[in-house]
Amino acid sequence: MDLKTQRNICVGIFTIALLNFVTFWLLAVYLGGDAVNGKVQGEHFYLMSQGKYTEVSEAVFNYSKWHVYSLWITHPLAFIAGFWYYRLQGREKQADAVKLS
Repeated sequence: MDLKTQRNICVGIFTIALLNFVTFWLLAVYLGGDAVNGKVQGEHFYLMSQGKYTEVSEAVFNYSKWHVYSLWITHPLAFIAGFWYYRLQGREKQADAVKLS
């Protein structure tokens, strides 16, 4: 796989992770928190943000919970993609130096 394709993959992974985080943050602000910090009491579902609980439907609670779980996947992938991109930049500089020699 050539360097340009690898760089595009890194940028794509990072972009997806960034969009996932921004979407999560905006919806958590709008909904009043997230389910991982929230709680379930009987048939009542609560999101929590900054110590304040907001009651939501079970569907919203489950959505929030799974969106947080998706962040646990995309955040590490973004760091890996960033590191990979950094390494590719080094390889590209080495290849350019060899071409100039």
